[in-house]
Amino acid sequence: MSARSVFFVGKGGVGKSTLAALAALAHADSGKRVLLLSLDPAHNQSDIFERQFGEDARSVHPLLDVIEPDLDRWIRRYLAEVEERVRASYTYLTALNLEHHFRVLRHSPGLEEFALRRIYEHALAEARKTDILIVDMPPTALSVRFFSSPSLSLAWTQQLLALRREITRRREMITRIRVGTKDIEQDRILRTLERETQRNEELTALFGDPDRCAVHLVINPDPLSWKEGMRIREELDGLGIAIAQVDVNKSEDGDLHADSLPDSLTDLPQLGIPLQKQSPIGIAMLEDVLGLIDTAALRRPFGTGRDDT
Repeated sequence: MSARSVFFVGKGGVGKSTLAALAALAHADSGKRVLLLSLDPAHNQSDIFERQFGEDARSVHPLLDVIEPDLDRWIRRYLAEVEERVRASYTYLTALNLEHHFRVLRHSPGLEEFALRRIYEHALAEARKTDILIVDMPPTALSVRFFSSPSLSLAWTQQLLALRREITRRREMITRIRVGTKDIEQDRILRTLERETQRNEELTALFGDPDRCAVHLVINPDPLSWKEGMRIREELDGLGIAIAQVDVNKSEDGDLHADSLPDSLTDLPQLGIPLQKQSPIGIAMLEDVLGLIDTAALRRPFGTGRDDT
């Protein structure tokens, strides 16, 4: 997990996809290798860059690649993995009709955030030679569930792991009594739980590390946007994830209107992005917008407070 991650969150329509694209381009212009990952089902990055993106990274700049995976495809892939693992672990159930249960699993709550997490982990693994991983996040509710997924899953896997180890210990005791020194087959379920616990621990630690993970809260200069921003901060604070910066998009002449912002947001570093007459589409227009804002602030997202150049 070498690449540092920068997430852009906020209310729908505030411009977080545009800010993510601007940040990715600003880092690339400064000489950093950047991967821009879109987790927004709206697939706005394809519109912003006027390119068709997909599962495979596509270059839009000598140092900037973009990927925009299909969430439904990742859900189907995950369910196929679950089905395969269940059949492998419980071979004695092959005589039973399991298809009904797998069909029910497709409608299980939590699949979307889990699939988003798998996409992110895959992108992080692919970004080993990348300096910055910029993440364009989905709407607020799904973003919060994404960030809470590792810690919630960790609580479950730790309890299941403890239970499974006790079951394995007792089974080994019984086996030794029955067959003496015969080698015992490794417990597949135990190995799976150990791997999942480790992944949850690593991801929880990453999200809570301000030197490896930064969250930009994108808001507009209006009360509805502020209120949602306050809720997002409260939710992330509860998860031990700090907001690194507030990006006030569509502000008049880049004015932050800081005196109008709620107190729960004014203590954070802020960046003003002036209102554009039209949405910036294409790299040329994005570069024009970068010329109007403090790109050093846009590239300074991490807990040390240093410029990332």
